[in-house]
Amino acid sequence: MKTEEIQKPGEPLEYMRHGADPAGAYADNLAVSGEWRVYAGEMEIPVYSVPVTHGGPHSFCQILTEQENTALCVTMHCLREVRSARIHTLKGDIPFQIQGNEIRGKVTGHGYLTVEINDKIYAPLTVIIRPPLKDEKYGERNGGPCCGKYSEAQETEQRVRIYKAGIHEVESVELKDNETLYLEPGAVLRAVQPAPDEVPETEEDWAGIPNYADFIRADNRKNIKIIGYGIIDLSGLSWHARRTLRLTGCGNVVVDGPVLIGAAHWTTALFRCENVEVRNLVILGYRQNSDGIDIVNCRNVHVDNCYIRTGDDAICVKSMEAPPVCGGEKILVENCTVWDDKVRGIGIAGESKSDIRDVVFRDCLVLHGLADWAYELGALCITLCDSGTVSDILFENIRILQESACAINCMLYRDRWSTDTEAGHIRGIRFRNIRMPENSPIRIWGYDEEHEVENIRLEQIDNGGEPLWIDRNSYVKNISVSGNEASDQAPSERTG
Repeated sequence: MKTEEIQKPGEPLEYMRHGADPAGAYADNLAVSGEWRVYAGEMEIPVYSVPVTHGGPHSFCQILTEQENTALCVTMHCLREVRSARIHTLKGDIPFQIQGNEIRGKVTGHGYLTVEINDKIYAPLTVIIRPPLKDEKYGERNGGPCCGKYSEAQETEQRVRIYKAGIHEVESVELKDNETLYLEPGAVLRAVQPAPDEVPETEEDWAGIPNYADFIRADNRKNIKIIGYGIIDLSGLSWHARRTLRLTGCGNVVVDGPVLIGAAHWTTALFRCENVEVRNLVILGYRQNSDGIDIVNCRNVHVDNCYIRTGDDAICVKSMEAPPVCGGEKILVENCTVWDDKVRGIGIAGESKSDIRDVVFRDCLVLHGLADWAYELGALCITLCDSGTVSDILFENIRILQESACAINCMLYRDRWSTDTEAGHIRGIRFRNIRMPENSPIRIWGYDEEHEVENIRLEQIDNGGEPLWIDRNSYVKNISVSGNEASDQAPSERTG
Protein backbone atom coordinates (compact mmCIF):
# COMPACT_ATOMS: atom_id res chain seq x y z
CA MET A 1 0.00 0.00 0.00
CA LYS A 2 1.31 3.42 -0.90
CA THR A 3 1.42 6.01 1.86
CA GLU A 4 -0.42 8.41 -0.47
CA GLU A 5 -3.51 6.25 0.01
CA ILE A 6 -3.56 7.10 3.72
CA GLN A 7 -4.29 10.66 4.79
CA LYS A 8 -1.43 12.96 5.66
CA PRO A 9 -0.51 13.64 9.27
CA GLY A 10 -3.06 15.36 11.47
CA GLU A 11 -2.42 17.74 14.33
CA PRO A 12 -1.25 15.99 17.52
CA LEU A 13 -3.81 17.97 19.54
CA GLU A 14 -6.57 16.61 17.32
CA TYR A 15 -5.40 13.05 18.01
CA MET A 16 -5.50 13.77 21.73
CA ARG A 17 -9.07 15.04 21.42
CA HIS A 18 -10.13 11.94 19.50
CA GLY A 19 -8.50 9.61 22.00
CA ALA A 20 -10.12 11.40 24.93
CA ASP A 21 -13.58 10.90 23.40
CA PRO A 22 -14.65 7.45 24.69
CA ALA A 23 -17.46 7.03 22.16
CA GLY A 24 -16.51 9.16 19.18
CA ALA A 25 -16.17 7.84 15.63
CA TYR A 26 -13.56 9.46 13.38
CA ALA A 27 -13.13 8.09 9.89
CA ASP A 28 -9.77 9.83 9.45
CA ASN A 29 -8.03 8.23 12.45
CA LEU A 30 -5.47 6.22 10.46
CA ALA A 31 -2.88 8.63 9.07
CA VAL A 32 0.73 8.82 8.02
CA SER A 33 2.73 9.57 11.16
CA GLY A 34 3.65 13.18 11.72
CA GLU A 35 5.94 12.19 14.59
CA TRP A 36 8.27 9.43 13.34
CA ARG A 37 10.23 8.11 10.37
CA VAL A 38 11.66 4.56 10.50
CA TYR A 39 14.37 2.84 8.45
CA ALA A 40 15.34 -0.84 8.35
CA GLY A 41 18.89 -0.61 7.08
CA GLU A 42 18.58 1.90 4.22
CA MET A 43 14.90 1.14 3.48
CA GLU A 44 12.25 3.56 4.74
CA ILE A 45 9.27 1.83 6.33
CA PRO A 46 5.79 3.42 6.20
CA VAL A 47 4.76 4.66 9.65
CA TYR A 48 1.13 5.30 10.63
CA SER A 49 -0.56 6.91 13.61
CA VAL A 50 -3.80 6.34 15.52
CA PRO A 51 -5.37 8.01 18.58
CA VAL A 52 -5.20 6.34 21.99
CA THR A 53 -6.92 7.03 25.31
CA HIS A 54 -4.01 8.85 26.95
CA GLY A 55 -2.02 11.30 24.89
CA GLY A 56 -1.31 10.20 21.39
CA PRO A 57 -0.96 9.69 18.63
CA HIS A 58 0.50 6.20 18.92
CA SER A 59 2.61 5.57 15.82
CA PHE A 60 3.39 2.11 14.46
CA CYS A 61 5.08 0.41 11.55
CA GLN A 62 5.66 -3.16 10.37
CA ILE A 63 8.95 -4.62 9.21
CA LEU A 64 8.46 -7.94 7.42
CA THR A 65 11.34 -10.41 7.69
CA GLU A 66 12.06 -13.41 5.50
CA GLN A 67 13.63 -15.53 8.24
CA GLU A 68 12.87 -16.12 11.92
CA ASN A 69 16.11 -14.67 13.32
CA THR A 70 16.90 -11.86 10.92
CA ALA A 71 19.33 -9.25 12.33
CA LEU A 72 18.22 -5.68 11.62
CA CYS A 73 19.67 -2.23 12.14
CA VAL A 74 16.66 -0.03 12.87
CA THR A 75 16.80 3.76 12.79
CA MET A 76 13.92 5.72 14.30
CA HIS A 77 13.92 9.42 13.48
CA CYS A 78 11.66 11.54 15.68
CA LEU A 79 10.38 14.85 14.40
CA ARG A 80 10.46 16.17 17.96
CA GLU A 81 13.57 16.93 19.97
CA VAL A 82 15.01 13.77 21.54
CA ARG A 83 16.76 14.34 24.86
CA SER A 84 16.41 10.79 26.17
CA ALA A 85 14.75 7.54 25.10
CA ARG A 86 13.79 4.03 26.17
CA ILE A 87 13.12 1.07 23.90
CA HIS A 88 10.98 -1.54 25.63
CA THR A 89 10.74 -5.14 24.45
CA LEU A 90 9.22 -8.25 25.93
CA LYS A 91 12.60 -9.43 27.19
CA GLY A 92 13.82 -6.06 28.47
CA ASP A 93 15.07 -2.73 27.23
CA ILE A 94 17.53 -2.92 24.35
CA PRO A 95 20.70 -0.84 23.90
CA PHE A 96 20.63 1.98 21.38
CA GLN A 97 22.42 5.15 20.32
CA ILE A 98 21.01 8.66 20.09
CA GLN A 99 22.43 10.96 17.47
CA GLY A 100 20.51 14.21 17.17
CA ASN A 101 16.87 13.18 16.87
CA GLU A 102 17.73 9.69 15.62
CA ILE A 103 17.56 6.57 17.76
CA ARG A 104 19.44 3.57 16.40
CA GLY A 105 19.37 0.00 17.64
CA LYS A 106 20.19 -3.51 16.48
CA VAL A 107 17.53 -6.19 16.75
CA THR A 108 17.60 -9.92 16.07
CA GLY A 109 14.40 -11.88 15.64
CA HIS A 110 10.80 -10.77 15.64
CA GLY A 111 8.81 -8.91 18.28
CA TYR A 112 7.75 -5.42 19.31
CA LEU A 113 9.87 -2.35 20.10
CA THR A 114 8.03 0.40 21.97
CA VAL A 115 9.96 3.66 21.89
CA GLU A 116 9.29 6.45 24.40
CA ILE A 117 11.21 9.70 24.47
CA ASN A 118 12.02 12.36 27.05
CA ASP A 119 10.63 10.31 29.96
CA LYS A 120 7.08 10.68 28.61
CA ILE A 121 4.47 8.19 27.41
CA TYR A 122 2.99 10.58 24.85
CA ALA A 123 3.38 10.04 21.09
CA PRO A 124 5.19 6.66 21.36
CA LEU A 125 6.30 4.49 18.48
CA THR A 126 5.84 0.74 18.21
CA VAL A 127 8.00 -1.06 15.65
CA ILE A 128 6.45 -4.43 14.78
CA ILE A 129 9.04 -6.86 13.46
CA ARG A 130 7.15 -9.68 11.80
CA PRO A 131 8.15 -13.33 11.40
CA PRO A 132 7.36 -15.12 8.15
CA LEU A 133 3.65 -15.87 8.11
CA LYS A 134 3.06 -19.57 8.66
CA ASP A 135 0.06 -19.64 6.33
CA GLU A 136 1.37 -17.29 3.65
CA LYS A 137 0.84 -19.97 1.00
CA TYR A 138 -2.82 -18.95 0.90
CA GLY A 139 -1.87 -15.55 -0.45
CA GLU A 140 -0.17 -17.19 -3.42
CA ARG A 141 -2.73 -19.79 -4.29
CA ASN A 142 -3.83 -19.82 -7.93
CA GLY A 143 -1.87 -16.65 -8.51
CA GLY A 144 -4.09 -14.77 -6.02
CA PRO A 145 -7.77 -14.18 -6.76
CA CYS A 146 -9.34 -10.75 -6.82
CA CYS A 147 -9.93 -8.89 -3.59
CA GLY A 148 -12.78 -10.26 -1.55
CA LYS A 149 -13.36 -13.20 -3.93
CA TYR A 150 -12.94 -16.91 -3.30
CA SER A 151 -10.17 -18.87 -4.90
CA GLU A 152 -11.22 -21.54 -7.32
CA ALA A 153 -10.35 -24.30 -4.87
CA GLN A 154 -12.83 -27.11 -4.62
CA GLU A 155 -15.56 -26.81 -2.01
CA THR A 156 -13.95 -29.52 0.08
CA GLU A 157 -10.68 -27.61 0.30
CA GLN A 158 -9.81 -24.50 2.25
CA ARG A 159 -11.53 -21.58 0.53
CA VAL A 160 -9.54 -18.35 0.46
CA ARG A 161 -10.82 -14.77 0.48
CA ILE A 162 -7.98 -12.36 -0.23
CA TYR A 163 -7.71 -8.60 0.18
CA LYS A 164 -4.73 -7.20 -1.67
CA ALA A 165 -2.67 -4.13 -0.73
CA GLY A 166 -4.81 -0.99 -0.84
CA ILE A 167 -7.88 0.38 0.91
CA HIS A 168 -11.10 -1.63 0.81
CA GLU A 169 -14.33 -0.24 2.20
CA VAL A 170 -16.28 -3.19 3.54
CA GLU A 171 -19.62 -3.47 5.33
CA SER A 172 -18.91 -6.83 7.01
CA VAL A 173 -17.52 -10.30 6.37
CA GLU A 174 -19.12 -13.60 7.41
CA LEU A 175 -16.91 -16.69 7.32
CA LYS A 176 -18.03 -20.23 6.56
CA ASP A 177 -16.54 -23.66 7.24
CA ASN A 178 -13.03 -24.24 5.86
CA GLU A 179 -12.51 -20.61 4.93
CA THR A 180 -9.42 -18.40 5.13
CA LEU A 181 -9.53 -14.61 5.20
CA TYR A 182 -6.11 -13.38 4.06
CA LEU A 183 -4.98 -9.75 4.29
CA GLU A 184 -1.90 -9.02 2.24
CA PRO A 185 0.66 -6.65 3.77
CA GLY A 186 -0.55 -3.15 2.93
CA ALA A 187 -4.23 -4.09 2.81
CA VAL A 188 -6.63 -1.93 4.85
CA LEU A 189 -10.17 -3.15 5.48
CA ARG A 190 -12.11 -0.06 6.44
CA ALA A 191 -15.53 -0.62 7.97
CA VAL A 192 -18.35 1.54 6.64
CA GLN A 193 -21.51 2.49 8.49
CA PRO A 194 -24.38 -0.02 8.33
CA ALA A 195 -26.65 0.51 5.34
CA PRO A 196 -29.97 2.24 6.08
CA ASP A 197 -31.88 -0.98 5.42
CA GLU A 198 -29.68 -3.21 7.62
CA VAL A 199 -31.65 -4.55 10.57
CA PRO A 200 -29.79 -4.36 13.89
CA GLU A 201 -29.25 -7.61 15.80
CA THR A 202 -29.92 -5.71 19.03
CA GLU A 203 -32.26 -2.74 18.87
CA GLU A 204 -30.89 -1.16 22.01
CA ASP A 205 -28.01 -2.28 24.23
CA TRP A 206 -27.15 -1.12 27.76
CA ALA A 207 -25.98 2.21 26.33
CA GLY A 208 -29.20 2.66 24.35
CA ILE A 209 -27.43 2.02 21.03
CA PRO A 210 -28.30 -0.45 18.23
CA ASN A 211 -25.79 -3.24 17.55
CA TYR A 212 -25.42 -4.64 14.05
CA ALA A 213 -23.83 -7.83 12.75
CA ASP A 214 -20.17 -7.90 13.74
CA PHE A 215 -17.56 -6.86 11.19
CA ILE A 216 -15.72 -10.19 10.81
CA ARG A 217 -17.80 -13.01 12.24
CA ALA A 218 -18.58 -16.71 12.22
CA ASP A 219 -21.18 -18.82 13.99
CA ASN A 220 -20.75 -22.55 14.65
CA ARG A 221 -18.06 -22.93 12.00
CA LYS A 222 -14.88 -24.99 11.87
CA ASN A 223 -11.45 -24.71 10.27
CA ILE A 224 -11.38 -20.91 10.00
CA LYS A 225 -8.27 -18.79 9.46
CA ILE A 226 -7.95 -15.01 9.64
CA ILE A 227 -4.37 -14.29 8.67
CA GLY A 228 -2.03 -11.74 7.15
CA TYR A 229 -0.37 -8.48 8.12
CA GLY A 230 -3.00 -6.08 6.82
CA ILE A 231 -4.95 -3.54 8.88
CA ILE A 232 -8.60 -3.74 9.95
CA ASP A 233 -9.94 -0.25 10.76
CA LEU A 234 -13.25 0.38 12.55
CA SER A 235 -12.51 3.99 13.52
CA GLY A 236 -15.32 5.37 11.37
CA LEU A 237 -18.08 3.21 12.86
CA SER A 238 -20.50 4.59 15.42
CA TRP A 239 -19.83 3.45 18.98
CA HIS A 240 -21.05 -0.14 19.58
CA ALA A 241 -22.20 -0.53 15.95
CA ARG A 242 -20.13 -3.70 15.40
CA ARG A 243 -17.44 -5.68 17.18
CA THR A 244 -14.30 -6.02 15.10
CA LEU A 245 -13.89 -9.82 15.18
CA ARG A 246 -16.40 -12.18 16.80
CA LEU A 247 -16.45 -15.98 16.65
CA THR A 248 -19.19 -18.00 18.38
CA GLY A 249 -19.26 -21.77 18.75
CA CYS A 250 -16.32 -22.23 16.38
CA GLY A 251 -13.61 -24.90 16.40
CA ASN A 252 -10.12 -25.19 14.94
CA VAL A 253 -9.49 -21.47 14.48
CA VAL A 254 -6.30 -19.56 13.64
CA VAL A 255 -6.02 -15.77 13.91
CA ASP A 256 -2.53 -14.69 12.91
CA GLY A 257 -1.16 -11.26 12.20
CA PRO A 258 -3.71 -8.50 11.50
CA VAL A 259 -3.49 -5.03 13.03
CA LEU A 260 -6.88 -4.08 14.49
CA ILE A 261 -7.45 -0.37 15.14
CA GLY A 262 -10.22 1.96 16.29
CA ALA A 263 -12.58 -0.70 17.66
CA ALA A 264 -16.16 0.48 18.11
CA HIS A 265 -16.86 -2.29 20.63
CA TRP A 266 -14.99 -5.43 21.73
CA THR A 267 -12.09 -6.01 19.36
CA THR A 268 -11.55 -9.80 19.37
CA ALA A 269 -14.33 -11.80 21.03
CA LEU A 270 -14.40 -15.60 21.29
CA PHE A 271 -17.61 -17.18 22.62
CA ARG A 272 -17.90 -20.95 23.27
CA CYS A 273 -14.99 -21.72 20.96
CA GLU A 274 -12.56 -24.66 21.13
CA ASN A 275 -9.08 -25.20 19.77
CA VAL A 276 -8.18 -21.61 18.94
CA GLU A 277 -4.74 -20.17 18.14
CA VAL A 278 -4.37 -16.37 18.31
CA ARG A 279 -0.88 -15.12 17.53
CA ASN A 280 0.96 -12.01 16.32
CA LEU A 281 -2.17 -9.90 16.72
CA VAL A 282 -1.77 -6.13 17.18
CA ILE A 283 -4.61 -4.09 18.70
CA LEU A 284 -4.67 -0.32 19.15
CA GLY A 285 -7.98 1.02 20.46
CA TYR A 286 -9.16 4.06 22.34
CA ARG A 287 -12.93 3.83 22.86
CA GLN A 288 -14.83 2.63 25.91
CA ASN A 289 -15.55 -1.13 25.65
CA SER A 290 -12.74 -1.59 23.12
CA ASP A 291 -11.61 -4.75 24.95
CA GLY A 292 -8.62 -6.36 23.29
CA ILE A 293 -9.08 -10.15 23.46
CA ASP A 294 -12.07 -11.59 25.37
CA ILE A 295 -12.06 -15.38 25.79
CA VAL A 296 -15.59 -16.24 26.92
CA ASN A 297 -16.73 -19.78 27.84
CA CYS A 298 -13.93 -21.29 25.75
CA ARG A 299 -11.71 -24.37 25.92
CA ASN A 300 -8.22 -24.99 24.52
CA VAL A 301 -7.19 -21.46 23.57
CA HIS A 302 -3.61 -20.30 22.99
CA VAL A 303 -2.79 -16.57 22.75
CA ASP A 304 0.83 -15.93 21.79
CA ASN A 305 3.01 -12.92 20.91
CA CYS A 306 0.29 -10.25 20.74
CA TYR A 307 0.60 -6.50 21.32
CA ILE A 308 -2.46 -4.80 22.77
CA ARG A 309 -3.24 -1.23 23.82
CA THR A 310 -6.91 -0.50 24.48
CA GLY A 311 -9.41 1.76 26.18
CA ASP A 312 -10.70 -1.20 28.21
CA ASP A 313 -9.49 -4.67 29.30
CA ALA A 314 -6.50 -5.89 27.29
CA ILE A 315 -6.74 -9.73 27.61
CA CYS A 316 -9.58 -11.20 29.67
CA VAL A 317 -11.04 -14.65 30.31
CA LYS A 318 -14.76 -14.65 31.21
CA SER A 319 -17.69 -17.06 31.56
CA MET A 320 -20.79 -15.05 30.73
CA GLU A 321 -22.99 -18.15 30.22
CA ALA A 322 -24.15 -20.26 33.16
CA PRO A 323 -23.56 -24.03 33.54
CA PRO A 324 -23.69 -26.51 31.94
CA VAL A 325 -21.77 -24.44 29.39
CA CYS A 326 -18.02 -24.71 29.95
CA GLY A 327 -16.81 -21.65 31.83
CA GLY A 328 -13.25 -21.80 30.58
CA GLU A 329 -10.35 -24.24 30.78
CA LYS A 330 -7.01 -25.11 29.20
CA ILE A 331 -6.20 -21.52 28.26
CA LEU A 332 -2.63 -20.26 27.79
CA VAL A 333 -1.65 -16.61 27.28
CA GLU A 334 2.08 -16.07 26.72
CA ASN A 335 4.66 -13.69 25.27
CA CYS A 336 2.18 -10.82 25.10
CA THR A 337 2.76 -7.09 25.61
CA VAL A 338 -0.13 -5.01 26.93
CA TRP A 339 -0.70 -1.33 27.64
CA ASP A 340 -3.88 -0.79 29.65
CA ASP A 341 -5.15 2.76 29.31
CA LYS A 342 -8.37 2.44 31.27
CA VAL A 343 -9.28 -0.85 33.01
CA ARG A 344 -7.25 -4.09 33.37
CA GLY A 345 -4.16 -5.66 31.87
CA ILE A 346 -4.45 -9.46 31.83
CA GLY A 347 -6.48 -11.95 33.84
CA ILE A 348 -9.99 -13.15 34.60
CA ALA A 349 -12.60 -10.51 35.14
CA GLY A 350 -16.15 -9.32 35.25
CA GLU A 351 -19.24 -11.31 34.38
CA SER A 352 -18.30 -14.92 35.15
CA LYS A 353 -21.26 -17.19 35.88
CA SER A 354 -19.68 -20.64 35.42
CA ASP A 355 -16.39 -22.11 36.59
CA ILE A 356 -13.02 -21.20 35.11
CA ARG A 357 -9.95 -23.37 35.74
CA ASP A 358 -6.56 -24.34 34.35
CA VAL A 359 -5.52 -20.95 32.95
CA VAL A 360 -1.89 -19.79 32.60
CA PHE A 361 -0.55 -16.29 31.94
CA ARG A 362 3.22 -16.32 31.49
CA ASP A 363 6.19 -14.47 30.01
CA CYS A 364 4.22 -11.25 29.49
CA LEU A 365 4.97 -7.53 29.79
CA VAL A 366 2.61 -4.87 31.14
CA LEU A 367 4.03 -1.61 29.81
CA HIS A 368 1.62 0.80 31.48
CA GLY A 369 -1.55 0.54 33.54
CA LEU A 370 -3.10 3.99 33.77
CA ALA A 371 -6.53 3.36 35.34
CA ASP A 372 -7.27 4.27 38.96
CA TRP A 373 -10.99 5.09 38.97
CA ALA A 374 -12.34 1.93 40.65
CA TYR A 375 -11.33 -0.84 43.07
CA GLU A 376 -11.45 -3.79 40.66
CA LEU A 377 -8.66 -2.64 38.35
CA GLY A 378 -5.02 -3.52 37.93
CA ALA A 379 -2.31 -5.19 35.90
CA LEU A 380 -2.87 -8.86 36.89
CA CYS A 381 -6.49 -9.42 37.89
CA ILE A 382 -8.96 -12.01 39.02
CA THR A 383 -11.96 -9.81 39.74
CA LEU A 384 -15.43 -11.37 39.63
CA CYS A 385 -18.88 -9.81 39.88
CA ASP A 386 -20.95 -13.01 39.32
CA SER A 387 -21.22 -16.46 40.94
CA GLY A 388 -18.61 -18.53 39.11
CA THR A 389 -15.65 -20.21 40.80
CA VAL A 390 -12.15 -19.44 39.53
CA SER A 391 -9.44 -21.94 40.49
CA ASP A 392 -6.07 -23.35 39.44
CA ILE A 393 -4.74 -20.17 37.81
CA LEU A 394 -1.05 -19.35 37.33
CA PHE A 395 0.61 -16.00 36.57
CA GLU A 396 4.37 -16.38 36.09
CA ASN A 397 7.39 -14.55 34.70
CA ILE A 398 5.61 -11.23 34.19
CA ARG A 399 7.07 -7.70 34.30
CA ILE A 400 4.92 -4.69 35.17
CA LEU A 401 6.61 -1.38 34.37
CA GLN A 402 3.89 1.02 35.54
CA GLU A 403 0.54 0.54 37.30
CA SER A 404 -1.71 3.26 38.74
CA ALA A 405 -4.06 0.82 40.48
CA CYS A 406 -3.04 -2.61 41.84
CA ALA A 407 -0.21 -4.68 40.45
CA ILE A 408 -2.14 -7.80 41.60
CA ASN A 409 -5.87 -7.79 42.34
CA CYS A 410 -7.94 -10.79 43.50
CA MET A 411 -11.40 -9.53 44.35
CA LEU A 412 -15.03 -10.65 44.67
CA TYR A 413 -17.68 -7.97 44.30
CA ARG A 414 -21.07 -7.17 42.76
CA ASP A 415 -21.84 -4.17 40.58
CA ARG A 416 -24.03 -2.93 37.71
CA TRP A 417 -22.84 -5.78 35.48
CA SER A 418 -23.77 -8.54 37.95
CA THR A 419 -26.68 -10.73 36.85
CA ASP A 420 -26.36 -13.51 39.45
CA THR A 421 -27.81 -13.04 42.93
CA GLU A 422 -24.71 -14.52 44.60
CA ALA A 423 -21.04 -13.61 44.56
CA GLY A 424 -18.46 -16.13 43.38
CA HIS A 425 -15.34 -17.86 44.69
CA ILE A 426 -11.60 -17.50 44.03
CA ARG A 427 -9.37 -20.44 45.03
CA GLY A 428 -5.91 -21.70 44.31
CA ILE A 429 -4.24 -18.77 42.54
CA ARG A 430 -0.47 -18.62 42.12
CA PHE A 431 1.66 -15.58 41.27
CA ARG A 432 5.29 -16.56 40.63
CA ASN A 433 8.29 -14.48 39.58
CA ILE A 434 6.47 -11.18 39.14
CA ARG A 435 8.39 -7.91 38.83
CA MET A 436 6.34 -4.86 39.67
CA PRO A 437 6.87 -1.18 40.53
CA GLU A 438 7.95 -0.30 44.03
CA ASN A 439 5.08 0.32 46.48
CA SER A 440 2.44 -1.13 44.17
CA PRO A 441 -0.38 -2.62 46.25
CA ILE A 442 -1.62 -6.20 46.11
CA ARG A 443 -5.36 -6.29 46.79
CA ILE A 444 -7.04 -9.50 48.02
CA TRP A 445 -10.70 -9.00 48.95
CA GLY A 446 -13.42 -11.58 49.53
CA TYR A 447 -17.12 -10.70 49.51
CA ASP A 448 -18.53 -12.23 52.69
CA GLU A 449 -18.08 -15.29 54.94
CA GLU A 450 -19.59 -17.60 52.32
CA HIS A 451 -17.72 -16.10 49.39
CA GLU A 452 -14.06 -15.89 50.27
CA VAL A 453 -10.78 -15.65 48.44
CA GLU A 454 -8.70 -18.68 49.43
CA ASN A 455 -5.24 -20.14 48.93
CA ILE A 456 -3.32 -17.36 47.23
CA ARG A 457 0.40 -18.01 46.74
CA LEU A 458 2.82 -15.13 46.15
CA GLU A 459 6.24 -16.44 45.16
CA GLN A 460 9.27 -14.35 44.27
CA ILE A 461 7.45 -11.05 43.91
CA ASP A 462 10.01 -8.34 43.16
CA ASN A 463 8.96 -4.76 43.90
CA GLY A 464 12.34 -3.18 44.18
CA GLY A 465 13.37 -4.97 47.36
CA GLU A 466 10.61 -3.42 49.48
CA PRO A 467 8.24 -5.47 51.67
CA LEU A 468 5.01 -6.38 49.90
CA TRP A 469 2.04 -4.16 50.58
CA ILE A 470 -0.96 -6.51 50.80
CA ASP A 471 -4.36 -4.87 51.18
CA ARG A 472 -6.81 -7.58 52.32
CA ASN A 473 -10.17 -7.63 54.03
CA SER A 474 -11.70 -10.08 56.51
CA TYR A 475 -12.91 -12.60 53.92
CA VAL A 476 -9.55 -14.03 52.89
CA LYS A 477 -7.97 -17.38 53.84
CA ASN A 478 -4.47 -18.75 53.42
CA ILE A 479 -2.22 -16.22 51.77
CA SER A 480 1.30 -17.60 51.53
CA VAL A 481 4.33 -15.47 50.68
CA SER A 482 7.70 -16.94 49.79
CA GLY A 483 10.86 -15.12 48.84
CA ASN A 484 9.53 -11.80 50.22
CA GLU A 485 8.68 -10.09 53.45
CA ALA A 486 5.01 -9.07 53.69
CA SER A 487 3.61 -5.88 55.11
CA ASP A 488 -0.16 -6.24 55.49
CA GLN A 489 -2.31 -3.16 55.52
CA ALA A 490 -5.07 -3.11 58.13
CA PRO A 491 -8.08 -5.17 56.90
CA SER A 492 -10.53 -3.12 54.89
CA GLU A 493 -14.10 -2.66 56.05
CA ARG A 494 -15.45 -2.78 52.49
CA THR A 495 -17.21 -6.03 51.52
CA GLY A 496 -18.55 -5.32 48.06
